[in-house]
Formats: sequence, C-alpha cells, structure tokens
Amino acid sequence: MSARRALIHWAVRLVRREWRTQLLILSLLAVAVTVAICGASAAYGLVPAQHAAEFGTANLAFRFAGSEPDRLSSGVSRIRQWYGEADVIGRRQVPVPGAASLVEFRAQRPGGPYSGPMLALTAGRYPRAAGETALTPGVARLFPGPTFTLDGVAWRVVGQVENPSNLADHFALVAPEHAKPPQTVTVLARGDPGPAAGADGFDLGVAGQELGEVQVMAAVIALVAGTVAMVLVALVAAAGFTVIGRRRQRQLGMLAAIGATERQLRLVMVANGAIVGAVAALLGTAVGLLGWVLAAPYAEGVIQARIDRFQLLPWWLVVATMAVCVLASTVAAWWPARFLAGIPVTDALSGRPSPPAPVRRSIVFSAVLLLAGVSALAAVDLTGEGWAPPLLIAGGTLAVVLGLLALGPVAIRWVGAHAGPAPVAVRLAVRDLARYQSRSGAALAAIGLVLGIAAAVIVAVGVAERDAATGNLSERQLLVTKEGNRIRELVTTRTPQEVAGLRSSVDRLAAHLDRPAVIELLEVVDPDEQESPGRGGNNGWRHAVLIGDGPRTARPGPLFVATPELLRHYGLDPADLDPRVEVLTVRQGEVGLRHLIHEEVVGGVRRLDVPPYAMAPTSLITPAAVARRGWSAAFAGFLVESAQPLTNAQVGQALAVAGGSGLLVVARDGAALAELRSARQAVVGVAVAVALCVLAMAVVLVRAESAADLRTLAAAGATRATRRTITAATVGTLAGLGVLLGLAGAYLGVAAVYFGDFEVLLPVPVGQLLVLCAGVPAVATAGAWLLSGREPPAIARRVLE
Repeated sequence: MSARRALIHWAVRLVRREWRTQLLILSLLAVAVTVAICGASAAYGLVPAQHAAEFGTANLAFRFAGSEPDRLSSGVSRIRQWYGEADVIGRRQVPVPGAASLVEFRAQRPGGPYSGPMLALTAGRYPRAAGETALTPGVARLFPGPTFTLDGVAWRVVGQVENPSNLADHFALVAPEHAKPPQTVTVLARGDPGPAAGADGFDLGVAGQELGEVQVMAAVIALVAGTVAMVLVALVAAAGFTVIGRRRQRQLGMLAAIGATERQLRLVMVANGAIVGAVAALLGTAVGLLGWVLAAPYAEGVIQARIDRFQLLPWWLVVATMAVCVLASTVAAWWPARFLAGIPVTDALSGRPSPPAPVRRSIVFSAVLLLAGVSALAAVDLTGEGWAPPLLIAGGTLAVVLGLLALGPVAIRWVGAHAGPAPVAVRLAVRDLARYQSRSGAALAAIGLVLGIAAAVIVAVGVAERDAATGNLSERQLLVTKEGNRIRELVTTRTPQEVAGLRSSVDRLAAHLDRPAVIELLEVVDPDEQESPGRGGNNGWRHAVLIGDGPRTARPGPLFVATPELLRHYGLDPADLDPRVEVLTVRQGEVGLRHLIHEEVVGGVRRLDVPPYAMAPTSLITPAAVARRGWSAAFAGFLVESAQPLTNAQVGQALAVAGGSGLLVVARDGAALAELRSARQAVVGVAVAVALCVLAMAVVLVRAESAADLRTLAAAGATRATRRTITAATVGTLAGLGVLLGLAGAYLGVAAVYFGDFEVLLPVPVGQLLVLCAGVPAVATAGAWLLSGREPPAIARRVLE
C-alpha cells in the first residue's frame, strides 16, 4: 500500500507537471461529457412532452365513435366507475373549402383532470358560448379574420390556444356544451388497465406506458449515443497517453530498475488517466447541466413542444455518465500502459521504441465483433417492443464500431509493409506510422469512427430521399382541380368555357410562386361510355383509363395524355418520340391498361426518367395511341410547378386564392427533403471538421514523438520540401485509411439494418461519398503540406524529460 500511495502521488505530480498535454485530453473528455449530458437531458425532457401530447397526465385512453352515443354514454359511466375520474375530448374533422385538408374542431374542457398539459391559452379567452372558438396558430393562418364561416356555422374567434406538448397540433377549440356531435371521442383515465381489459364487451383503446419508464429509456438511449462520442474521445486520448508514456519511458525504466513490478508501472499510467477522467467528468457535467438549462428555450422551436428546463436527469444517470467518462479515460491510459510496463529495463532506459505487437489476434477479435454486431442489428426487426430493440441497436452499433477499429493496426502494418515503391519521404512517413503502431492505430480509429458516422448519414439520408420520392408530389409542385373533383378513376366532363375559367383562376393562384409553370392535365376516357349524371345537377362523369403492372394491371394509377406541353416540361421533344412508343411511364416491368373490366398489355413502352410521385403525371399515353384505340382526352386538372421549393407562406396564399375560386389544391404531404438535406450537410460538415481536428492532433502527437528523427534528417541535409512531404504523407495515409474503414463500417451497419431489403441502398450515392472519400484526404494533405516544413531546433538541442 505504501508503494501504491507513492506511485499515485507521483502520478498526480506528473499530471500537474505535464498539464499542457493533459489539458488537451481533459478538454476533449469534458466536451464529450457535456454533449452526453445535454443530449440525455433533451431526451428526458422531450419524452414527457410527447407523452402528454396524446395522453396528458393519463396512462389510459379509450376510443369511441361519435355515431354511437348510447355506447359512448355507457362507456364513460363505466370508466368513471372503475377509475373515479374521466376526461372526455370530442373531435370533429371539417373540410376547408379550396384546400385538400381538414380542420379539427375539438370539444375539450379547459383544466380537465388529465388533459391539462394538452391545452394552454396564449391570448384572449377560452370559448364559452355558441359560435365561439379559439384557434391554434396553424388554423389561424387559414382564417386570419375575427370571424369566419365553416361547417355551416358563423364562428367568432375569441382567443388563441396551443397544445404545449405538441406545438404542431392544429385545431379549433369549442365549448363542449355547444359543440356539434363529434366523429370520434377520446376518454382519458389513469389507473390499472385490468378492469377495462377484462370487462365483457368493453375494449381498451390505448394503454400508454408509464411515463417514468419511457423517460428513462429515452435518456439511456441518448447516453448510449453520448458514449459513442466518448469512445471517439478515448481513442484520441489513448494516442495522447501513448505519447506521454513514451516520454516517461526512461522514468518507468528507472522505477523498474529499483524493483517496481509491471503492475506498479501500469498503476502510474492508469492513475493518470483516472485523475484526468475525474476532473473532466466533474467539469463536463457542470457545463452540461448548466448548458441545458440555458439552451432549453431555444430547443422548443426545434422539437415543437414546451420544455421544463429545470426537469434535470435523475442523479443515477448523471453518475453513470461521469463513471463512463472516468472509465473511458482510465482505459485510454491503460491501453498504452500494457506494453510500456512490459518493456525490458535496458530498452526502456535506452529510449528505443519497442517492435510493433503482432496483429493476428486483432484480426480474430475484429471478426468476432463484426459478426456479433451485424447479427444484433439484423435481429432488430425480429424483436417486439420494449427494451430489446434499443439494446440490440446500441450493442450492435458498438460491436461494429469496435470491430472496425480493431482493424486499424492491421491496416497500418499492411500499408507500411507495401510502401517500398514510394519515394523516400513517403516511405519514411508510412513506416514511421507502422513503427509507432499503437499510437497510430488509436488516431486512425478515431478518424475512421468520425468519417464512418458521416458516411452512414449520407447513406441513410439517401434512403430517406428515395422514400420521400414515393410521396404524392414534389416540394415544388401543386395539383389543382375543381373543388370536389380529385384526380382519380372518375373524370368529370367540362366544357371549353369552364376549363378556360379554371385556367384563369389557376393563373392567379400561381402568380404568388417563383417562375411557375402551369400545365393542363388530360386523362383518357372512352367516348362510347354513357355519361353518368352528376349529383344535384352537377356535371356528368365517365370512368378514366388506368395503368397498372402486368396483364392484370396491379396497383392501378392515373394515365395522362402526353401533350406537347407536358413532354417539353419533362425535357422531351415530341418530334423525337419513336412512333412505336405508346406509353411513357416510371413503372418497371410489363404494364397494362384497364378500362372498366377490359384489360390489355401495352407493347411499346418507354421508361420515363422522373421521380415516381404518386399523384404527379408519371404515366403518359401518346395522342396517337389514344386515337388508335378510339378513346378521347378529357380535362382532369392542372399541374403547377415552381422553380424553387414552396414555402408554407406560398402554400397558404395558394389555398386562400383557391378557397375564393372554388378550386381544390393538393400540396406535398411527404417527407421534408430540404430538412433532410440540411441535416445531412450539417452532420457531414461537423464530422469532416472533427476528422480534420483529430488529424491535426494526431500529427502533432506523431511529430512530437519523432522530433528527434526530424532533427537528424535536417542535419543530414533534408530540405523543407522533404519535411513537408513527410508530414503530408502521414496525414494523407491516416485520412485515406480512415475513410476506407469508416465507409466499410457505415455500409456494413446500414446493410445489417436493411437485411433482406438491400435494394433500398441502390443506387449508391457515389457523388456525395466521393466528395467525402476524396475531399477529406485531399484537404488534410494539402493543409499539412502548407502548414509544415518549419526548420526544427538545432540537432545539438535535446531535451530529456
């Protein structure tokens, strides 16, 4: 014990003496802890908002149809009998004239026993009388005045409300005693679902999880993500501790010479890492908790919910985060201490580096981890709800990351062994990396992890973009028809005068957009079909010709006439079309046409290279093919396409014009592609910046350890260009290997997640990945070349520590 106390005391003094080197490692660990604490706090504070958005403070929700008032009244009575209190919320969906959307009229009593977190007054007052309503900001944009008429009622706006747990929840609040009969009713309660679940003829609609369990699960998942960041930092810290250990090699040799055991020598390095980790954990936790309190108000706009900034993490989660930080720092120091403590005394006193360790065990270890990680990720879809999916995702991701990182020393050894044909300066740099394999491997692992995250984001966003392309329309398109007439299998008959009047209204609607293109859409009908009369004296209609897959026309969809205007919009010249082509479509394989019960396979098909949006004109038939079959073209609607993605304000203006002109406007309801691309650019940009910083730190560590070699080269006549080449080759080798390892790990993990559905990964985003794979090494190499080459200190100068 006396020896251990003396060694720990010595380690503390060394930390204080080498505070500059320790400060870099401490800062990295503190930043990682701060990010982990802030992320876990955000998850812990967000989950209550998401839970309260639907359940309030209840854990049970029962659904009833408003069309069954007797069953509703009986059900509410029994719920109150079982649980004492019940909170009843009625909902009625009302279509908005001129818009392909609905407004929810919500009958909810303010200050309900469970629905309190679902309702808050921001201006005015709550509705009390008949014809009074309070609107959320989203609905208020549709009805900007103090009064409006909808659902046959003249409404007077008396206030503004919101769902503080979901700011994207749009509705019009009405007093329950003056509301029209609801379409659906939700009854909230709290307690054990057993009585309702076991009651005869009584169905429990939704049973929510306990809030505390959901909160803890979300915070744990966020902490796992923070742990990945700490693994990255620990890898950089391991390289730093390796350099520190090399500097202390002679001191450790002297301790071994006077009788210190290998265990005692390791204790010096491990104590160093534990001290640095403890200080970083305390500092990072304090900054993280304070940072979350300050940043929470700004996060409300991102997550669309009000957050209680002072609802901090449970103490045991905070302690767990701090423990992970101390453990990461300790392991980072223990890793180089393993072989430094085993160096023979004479070699340690001489200061010569030890030969690199064999990598055979690293290959086996990596293979086992990769197999386990891929299996865990592939098994996620086979599990149900609960803790199993997040644990499999976390464990599988960590195993894949560690498996790829274990290949770092192998890659460095391989490159060093095959550097013979390279120029002398490049060969010296590459073999120097292999010479200091442990330090280089840690730096390479950190670079590979960061770039792997960036590559995974690029691939995942590419998959999301392809999924988004299967939405209804693009983010630049609007589909405009006459109110009450959607583009579907029934085509309403219109006179030329009616079409001209609609065109004039659509032109006014499109005037608010950026360089819009307004294209008239025609569907195909059979003129021999008897026209069916419309209801209430409205225009008659016929059945449209549809297109589908194969001879049975599976998945039928609309078929539009390939007018010259539409073809030119797609970049096609009508004169260049092959006369044998009858149909242009995005559908793959054999296609057929269907009219009523008649089906036929189309022979002349040309693939149309446009995104396969569901409601856009992506299947066209040529006018010649229409004429050959004796069909005719009938007006269906207008496609309006802007030169730039549509903003919410532009869509709102279009809806306002449509409401006054008797038009129906359909806008995109799929994923926000602009947000996906912005997120990808932000993540990739941050990852590239972090990778370059890690490269810079790695080069500083490498060059600091080989400063004596550089002085020797300078004394032997090495020019500034040679020194620049050595540094640039070091950076370029680490960056290139890091990109390859990261890309392999990203595709391995993503392929495991999409196991059995690999076609979603095609086509490969070659351009974006090429920018990452070629850009990072090129920028890093060029930067190293420009910033290096300084004349080293005189060869006679040698500092012994």
